[in-house]
Amino acid sequence: MEGLTYTPPSMLKKVFREGERSLSRQELQDRLQNTYGTRLEAMNVTAEHVIDRAVEDGTSPFHEGSSHAVIEMERIPRDHIAEEMVRYFLENKAPLTEDQCLKKLRRLNLISYSFPASKLPLHKDPRFVQLEGSDLWYLARWSPANDKLYDFIVARQLKQFPLAQLYMIMEHELGMSRREFVFVPEGDERFRVIEGLVIVSYTEEEMQSIEAAAVSAEEQHLLPIKSHEEEVAVTMANDVKTASVFEDTLRNAQDSVEKLQTRIKEMEEEVLDQFKVNNLAAISQLVGEKEKCESIVRALENVMGLVNNG
Repeated sequence: MEGLTYTPPSMLKKVFREGERSLSRQELQDRLQNTYGTRLEAMNVTAEHVIDRAVEDGTSPFHEGSSHAVIEMERIPRDHIAEEMVRYFLENKAPLTEDQCLKKLRRLNLISYSFPASKLPLHKDPRFVQLEGSDLWYLARWSPANDKLYDFIVARQLKQFPLAQLYMIMEHELGMSRREFVFVPEGDERFRVIEGLVIVSYTEEEMQSIEAAAVSAEEQHLLPIKSHEEEVAVTMANDVKTASVFEDTLRNAQDSVEKLQTRIKEMEEEVLDQFKVNNLAAISQLVGEKEKCESIVRALENVMGLVNNG
């Protein structure tokens, strides 16, 4: 996700490892470059610039050590408020604002109504990170799920759907636990969320590829049908001299049509059932099977029409 941009303090939080309290500037620069190099180039900033901004931010836990060459992170004691906030983030399975955190802590009687947002552990505690230009906070442990989600959505040519369905895709279709992964719409031009609806933006190249794939699939779909019709018609034309074979063929074709039509009705009901549980994989499979059955029915009906006219 090249569009994802953490604040400078959050970038440092992400590259400091658990238990570390100080790093040389050079080591910190190397880690930032390895982790965010592509994004830093796109922003036209250096790792050194990120470090300086984090140190200059009065709300961050970072400062220079005994010399300019060392960057230290404050040791933040983990109290019951910080632990409750981590639990709340995990329960919510999505980012939260400072105001939402304050309201939750007040409902639990852990803080008073005069407790200021500046005292929340969000800025100092390395377990919380923030994106540039956003008032939302995320857990540092979360990894963005956007790339895998986008690949899944493009493969199925979806354009918009409820946000709740996207979370279903993450957990049930892609097997991505929301304790470890998160959907991050900020800074990702591929997604927009408007009143609970996810709108997906395709590039022009992707749209052309999707349209070409659709045309190719339709052409391939029609060719087997035509080939099947011709093959069956030729076979039946050769057998039409024998009345018993002719009658048996028509009877078998009619029986096949009736069985297929019964199966088509069953699948229509099954599709509705799968929509209720947002099982996209099952829906896709059922729709494909239904279309195949409908194509065979049309082919058989055409064959029977050819035989009767003959």
